[in-house]
Amino acid sequence: IGTCALPIQSGIKDTNAADWGENKMNAMQLATAELALGGLDDAGAGAKALDKVANAVQGNAGVAKEAVQQFFAGKMTGVTGLFARTKGATINPNLELLFNGPQLRPFSFQFRLSARNKTEAEEIIKIIRFFKQGMAPIRTEGNLFLLAPHTFQVHFVHSPSDGEHPYIGKMKECALKTFSTDYTPENNYTTLKDGFMTSYTISMEFQELEPVYNNDYTDLDGNADTQIGF
Repeated sequence: IGTCALPIQSGIKDTNAADWGENKMNAMQLATAELALGGLDDAGAGAKALDKVANAVQGNAGVAKEAVQQFFAGKMTGVTGLFARTKGATINPNLELLFNGPQLRPFSFQFRLSARNKTEAEEIIKIIRFFKQGMAPIRTEGNLFLLAPHTFQVHFVHSPSDGEHPYIGKMKECALKTFSTDYTPENNYTTLKDGFMTSYTISMEFQELEPVYNNDYTDLDGNADTQIGF
């Protein structure tokens, strides 16, 4: 519904992240999982998984057999660490780092807006109003529902081409999560003769509506690697 042009500030940065987490599954848990999954599918598969557990106890000797026995003993009694206490060892947890999902990128901006005359002061008021009203939720007629606030598309403009800057990371459509206005950034109350504050500082926290995917880069330039991308 509108556009606001502001100068590019110093401290431009972005952080691309993915959610990875540790995951453990030892041999006992794997056998138990196979038993549970087999029981969900059909009785035959469940019986085969049960045979595997039985063979693990009967077919192994020595420490391996004790480990299996104590694992299931701990499960039945609710006691943990039986094998570690008795043998000073632990079952291999087969620890791996697994991908859980993407993460949404946050972006923050801060601008100092200082007016030299009434015309510039009026423009500053419009800028602050633009963001404040744009991020506010919208009430439907009758106040029964609340509609989502407007979203924002942020572009870094490359002056020579007046287009998207190819050497700064692009941003997808964003929600404006927080907007802060400091009316006395010099820690002193001063106004122009018309009442406008002599200076304002605005701080904005954006977050993208959807994650960045691998094919977003391909769609951008066909993997020509001529731009940074996202």
